[in-house]
Amino acid sequence: MHILVLGATGGVGRSLVEQALANGDEVTAAVRTPEKLNLQHPNLHIQRCDAFKAADVAALFTDNSHYDAVASALNTNQGVKPGNDLQRMLSNIAPQLQKHRIKRIIYCASAGVDNELEGKRGQAAMEFLRHPLADHRAAIEQIRAAGLDATIVRPLGLTHDALSGHYIEAAQGIPAGNGRIARADVAHFILKALHNDAYIGQSIALSGV
Repeated sequence: MHILVLGATGGVGRSLVEQALANGDEVTAAVRTPEKLNLQHPNLHIQRCDAFKAADVAALFTDNSHYDAVASALNTNQGVKPGNDLQRMLSNIAPQLQKHRIKRIIYCASAGVDNELEGKRGQAAMEFLRHPLADHRAAIEQIRAAGLDATIVRPLGLTHDALSGHYIEAAQGIPAGNGRIARADVAHFILKALHNDAYIGQSIALSGV
């Protein structure tokens, strides 16, 4: 499988690139600063791309429209402030997938994007994160409007722990885990879902055990 990874220099994105290459997949890593990736592999192609620029995104597909799937691990620097960075980037990306008939995409969002966090603590968390969650939802709407075969990933609290390969999934609500998950395990799930069409159309929350 040839996977286009967006946001490949972040914690989830880089781990996804490494795991996909180890799995025998071909990877194109789209990054704003290629020097930050610092990886070499015969099946790895690194392409400079600023996803805020429509021309940069279009260039990803000009000579490389043979991707089998796309994984978005894009993030922003806007923190909890109001912003539409993710929406703007996906408004450039989703139409290109539609144009080049690439149907499969996995989008890494955050727990709370489905308004699924319950109780006072959950409600307080969603209120605190209301602006980034709204941006994620707007980005997801871009994906849905393009009619793509999407899986939305909703990880709980992200850590820098090593890959374990052990985590709990939930298609509804949140899983009864420890409320935290390693970025490497999120990447592990994304790769698994890319190779399993049963996840198409699902929104999956992830937590460590």
